[in-house]
Amino acid sequence: MTEPSLLEPSIALAAYAEPLAANRRVLVFGNALGSLAVQLMERGARAVHVCDPDALRVSEATARNRSTQISFSSLADSDLSLREGAFDLSLIDNLGAYDAVPLIRTAKRALGSRGVAVIACPNSEAAFPLLREKGERAGTSLDYYALYDAVAAEFEHVRMLGQTPFVGYAIADFSASGEPEPALDTSLVPGGAEEPDFFIALASNQDVRLDEFAVIQLPTRRVLASVNAVSAVAPVAPVAPVAASVQNEAIQLAKAREAELARLNQWLKELESRASTADERADHSETELEAERAKLEAEGVALEAERRASAALKTQHEKEMSAARAELSALRTQATNLRADASHKASELSRVTSDLARLTSELAERNRQLAEQTQKLEQGSAVELGEFERQLAERGSEVRRLEQDLRTAERTGRELVRELERRTGEQSKHASLELERALAEREADLQASAWTIESLSLRLELAGKPVTAEGSSPEIALPGEEAR
Repeated sequence: MTEPSLLEPSIALAAYAEPLAANRRVLVFGNALGSLAVQLMERGARAVHVCDPDALRVSEATARNRSTQISFSSLADSDLSLREGAFDLSLIDNLGAYDAVPLIRTAKRALGSRGVAVIACPNSEAAFPLLREKGERAGTSLDYYALYDAVAAEFEHVRMLGQTPFVGYAIADFSASGEPEPALDTSLVPGGAEEPDFFIALASNQDVRLDEFAVIQLPTRRVLASVNAVSAVAPVAPVAPVAASVQNEAIQLAKAREAELARLNQWLKELESRASTADERADHSETELEAERAKLEAEGVALEAERRASAALKTQHEKEMSAARAELSALRTQATNLRADASHKASELSRVTSDLARLTSELAERNRQLAEQTQKLEQGSAVELGEFERQLAERGSEVRRLEQDLRTAERTGRELVRELERRTGEQSKHASLELERALAEREADLQASAWTIESLSLRLELAGKPVTAEGSSPEIALPGEEAR
């Protein structure tokens, strides 16, 4: 008959994580010679890659491998860094065998944006694990809270689970009609459950949920074979000490009192034996025995009272620890909310800073454009002003020329008047009429010149720069006024 293969604790992980592994790419951190990769493939995984820190195990597993969907590499291989984001599920079967924080970061980098990590860590306080790994690896296990903190530092959503031994019988009605309704009776187990062998963190950046309570049945023969095989090569681990110092003190005190009671009981038995064999001292021994018995009973009562007080103290400390754990959980939730609020405010500050930088850039561009337009306007104004001054200079020259013509005309008029007066008696009436006509024409020309000068002066005054020859407007004397 073929010997049944040995079971490993990770068999429960393969069954529990089946919905996450089905038709997906799985990355396993564990023993390359273990059966976890094969179990995952049997449960529908598309491909499984195993990372093992032991290069010899990797070489042996690669040589044995006959599946194209299973691959192996050392944890230190550089090709793993080239496959970041390539997996849908990361599974660590024993975090206590590694440096926890770097391995959790590596597992996260290997996952895609919607990937899930299942991380198991042995419970150091588990006194009697149901199954042990072959060639159990050395390491430092994290407790419940340390595991949560390490995983929560890398993943947004973390759910804590426990892998607890479940040993018992199932009683089934063979003639039941339809699907039987299972009933779970845990009354024989103190507290209703065994101490967890492993703490498990279900982590992702999205909220992922699996069964809240799953019972995974194992074949009895393989469980017993695995237990016997491990027991034959390794002693049973001693009961791990309780984590809290107060509980240690209470347990040590209870053990000391129990040892003292056992010693007193032994002493009582010895006294009773001596009393039954010493007839000559029967009366004295009987009295002494009764006194000792009464003394022992009193001490027993006192010891029982101390034991009850110790149990009460232990219960009180357990309640205080539960309250402290609840308070710590509330503080962690508050810290998470504060971090989220700080992240939101930082995002708002970044947005406001970006808007301020954009507005500053726009203001600088507007100032530059305004400076260019101002410079163009100033240049254009300077050109227009120069042109206007040139025109004014030309108009001034024209005005001075007209004034010179006017003065010449006035002088000529006065000379003609004097000539007319001299020749009054000598010329005939016809000549006088011709002269008067010529004078009238000259007077009309002078009046037109005067009106032209006044028009130019008015235009210059409207321009804000009155211009006259030698700084004043000459007065025009009409012909005949000087004579009058």
